[in-house]
Amino acid sequence: MELRGLFQYLVNQLKKGSGIELVLLQELIQQMANVQYTENMTEEQLDAMAGSETLRYQATLFGMTRNNKALSKSTNRLRDSLLPKEEPKLAIPLLLLIAQHRSMVIINAEAPHIKMVSEQFDRCHGTLLQYVEFLLSAVAPSTTYAQLIPPLDDLVHKYHLDPEVAFLVYRPVMRLFKGVTGAEICWPLDITEDSNIQSADNEAEPTTLSSDVVLDLGSPWKPVKWSDLLDTVWSMLPPKAWNSLSPDLYATFWGLTLYDLNVPRHRYESEIAKQHAAIKGLEELSDNSSIAITKRKKDKERIQELLDRLISEFQEHEHHVASVHQRLSHEKDKWLSSCPDTLKINMEFLQRCIFPRCTFSMQDAVYCAMFVHTLHSLGTPFFNTVNHIDVLICKTLQPMICCCTEFEAGRLGRFLYETLKMAYHWKVHWKWSGRITRLLVQCLESTEYMEIRNALIVLTKISSVFPVTRKSGINLEKRVAKIKGDEREDLKVLATGVAAALAARKSSWVSEEEFGMGHIDLKPAASPAKSLAGNQGNASNGSALSISQNEMTGTRNATTGNQLADPSNTAKDQVTRAKSTDGRLDRSESGMILKSDSAQHKPRTGSLTNGPDGQTLSSSLLPKPSAIVKNPDELAKVSPEETVAKVASKGAVESETRPQQKRAVQNSFGRLPRQEAVKEDAKSGKSISRAANQQSSATADKDLSAHQSESRLHEREWEEDKRRTDAKRKHRK
Repeated sequence: MELRGLFQYLVNQLKKGSGIELVLLQELIQQMANVQYTENMTEEQLDAMAGSETLRYQATLFGMTRNNKALSKSTNRLRDSLLPKEEPKLAIPLLLLIAQHRSMVIINAEAPHIKMVSEQFDRCHGTLLQYVEFLLSAVAPSTTYAQLIPPLDDLVHKYHLDPEVAFLVYRPVMRLFKGVTGAEICWPLDITEDSNIQSADNEAEPTTLSSDVVLDLGSPWKPVKWSDLLDTVWSMLPPKAWNSLSPDLYATFWGLTLYDLNVPRHRYESEIAKQHAAIKGLEELSDNSSIAITKRKKDKERIQELLDRLISEFQEHEHHVASVHQRLSHEKDKWLSSCPDTLKINMEFLQRCIFPRCTFSMQDAVYCAMFVHTLHSLGTPFFNTVNHIDVLICKTLQPMICCCTEFEAGRLGRFLYETLKMAYHWKVHWKWSGRITRLLVQCLESTEYMEIRNALIVLTKISSVFPVTRKSGINLEKRVAKIKGDEREDLKVLATGVAAALAARKSSWVSEEEFGMGHIDLKPAASPAKSLAGNQGNASNGSALSISQNEMTGTRNATTGNQLADPSNTAKDQVTRAKSTDGRLDRSESGMILKSDSAQHKPRTGSLTNGPDGQTLSSSLLPKPSAIVKNPDELAKVSPEETVAKVASKGAVESETRPQQKRAVQNSFGRLPRQEAVKEDAKSGKSISRAANQQSSATADKDLSAHQSESRLHEREWEEDKRRTDAKRKHRK
């Protein structure tokens, strides 16, 4: 086949605005270079994408071997057809035309249905990702690729590429920026290590600025300083956007990759163990013929070489991530501190950075969640992590679901999955769970095809972490069951898969009360005898369920059963609110109040609100505290305050039954009007509250006398109430 003529035909068709022939390019790259594009990656493959070149290749072999001579020959032929020595080189024109066509698909699409427009966009976008991956693997070394790619300023302003596409093409070039001191350390590694060594010899101050790196590709290319790159970045967005962002943060976000932030240790260890097992399997073969021995020797050498390469790259990757993290920790203070409008930081960050990249590819979706976690762990000033997630879920998630294509919805779902895992770990997901449920229900009940399909896709991606409550799960199940009867086959298939995923996790759903306690592990239900203590449904087998205060505010660990705001007020709150007729306490009335005082608990690095503007968590985001039952063997260690709280709790439980008993005695003398009975109950409730306050101030060793005094007080109150009731009855007569 004459490949150069075929590529020229593709170029001509893209110039005319026709991109349907891109399927030919997809097949050529897949068959000749074994570079495949797929959205349906397994968890193992997706984890491996964050690893080194060898680990990524092992995860995406698709049945091919690295030393396949036929594959190498066909790959070189495909590359040489795009980059001939003498004839016009079509590699970069084809790349730019595909990127431009991607931006124009939606505008110039002639398809009658939006579903077909979505499919055309996804096909073009997938071809772009596949083609860039092929160029990176086929054009070596990386400096050769950098010499082929136009400058970032030309990509944005001359060829009018979207920022996310421009950085996709230019990102490998950014990693060639080196320190001006002559060191071979490239961005984004920490150049302070080398500069600190030099400063020790020269007694000079170490260099820590990103502006000290430069891109030098040799003649005839002019050196490009980092400051020049930031000037180009500044021109990519409207001036108003920089009131809440900085070019440094923007360039850092778009320049880094998942490899820079995360080490998939499990995947490395799993692949290394797999190669060790392969060597052991070869050694156990019993065939001792000369041919078999020779073959085993070659296979063992090949596997051992792969094993050594994996181990070496594993260690290098760990050092790389540590160095990048060190550099980011040096630069974080200037990212947002100079922004005049800090109130819009999260909205601008989501609009300009997160959303364009989290819908770009599956790897980028994971990267976005990882980058937010990195900003949080670094303690970036003026970046409020809780507010970021709140704006994401409560303000922008539903519009994003409605305007995504099919593949973009899947990537958005993956990003939401990673974000929810992070939020569940921090135990600040009370408000967001209800909001996600409502917006998904609204999309599933919509009459728009794209909203229904995208909601089902997102729900499929997050089904392993959402929903977590029975109420949300049942609401979603009802809507999904209706869609299973839809006449559109693709929606029926999606709904069937979602229904199966929801049914698989139904046993792990928890009640609203259990969910309000935070991230808990469900235990068998408590026995009736233990439930009489007023903690039904909140404890199992006497085990303690606690909320880690350290994970919520970055301060000391505190179990809700050990933290009381004001013992007297707590006891009063228990008794006055204990009105339930079924003998159970409301979860918000359990007497276990978790008090977070910003004046006493100072947030530190790793808290949910970072920087000078960090504030304690909003009460609307925190889960409401619930009652906790201690282990019997821990009762000896209970503090006096806890004992007082337990006495008050016991009094609160008894107070539920006493008004009923008192009314029963009153009825034996004569029935009171309903209004009078309510007044009498209120009076007795106030008396009980005063008695409970007295009990809460007593010490633990006077529990018995406190109960006796309370009983005598109730007897006197009952006698007084009886006399007043008789007097009123006589007066009416």
